[in-house]
Amino acid sequence: MKDQDQPPEPSGAPRTIIYRHWQDGDSPEELTELLHRAFAHLAEMGLRCASAYQPPEGTLARLLQGCSFVAVDNGRLVGAISVYHPEFDSDSSVYRERGVASVHQFGVDPAYQGFGVGDALLRLAECEAKRQGYTALALDTPEPAQHLHRFYMHMGFSIVESLRFAGREYLSVVLKKHLDARAGLAPALAWL
Repeated sequence: MKDQDQPPEPSGAPRTIIYRHWQDGDSPEELTELLHRAFAHLAEMGLRCASAYQPPEGTLARLLQGCSFVAVDNGRLVGAISVYHPEFDSDSSVYRERGVASVHQFGVDPAYQGFGVGDALLRLAECEAKRQGYTALALDTPEPAQHLHRFYMHMGFSIVESLRFAGREYLSVVLKKHLDARAGLAPALAWL
């Protein structure tokens, strides 16, 4: 990539990040590149996560399995998350539970990590899961990725399962968060 193709480095100043649903006009190629950047650190750890290597067709196929959101800064995709219905054929017993939605293809451009983009996307996923009537939200991450465990636990998730998914060479942990149906939507997310 040329220097002008690199995303702008966020400063400490507040930014105007737009959070919205994935749209037909959005580029699966751009999102695939974003996911590759977001998952590069895990790939460097020797963890072959699908989002680190998948082609654009795989990205699009996975997007269409759920309700997907993106974070956009000045027209550039800088984050994404997808919320899936229960996955009754999953290796994870948690993903098969009827009242549990799950999160997939969750990634934030490394240049935007640490600025609340991931927090906001995860809160959007929680709001969407509650809107659809789910009582819990789950996700998985590689067991060696302790930095991700800490982030998800900070966001209210707890580790509830450990397993090796079919086709993965590493152990994963599944984290789950119960959603409080009584809690309202945060004002910034009320547009859902």
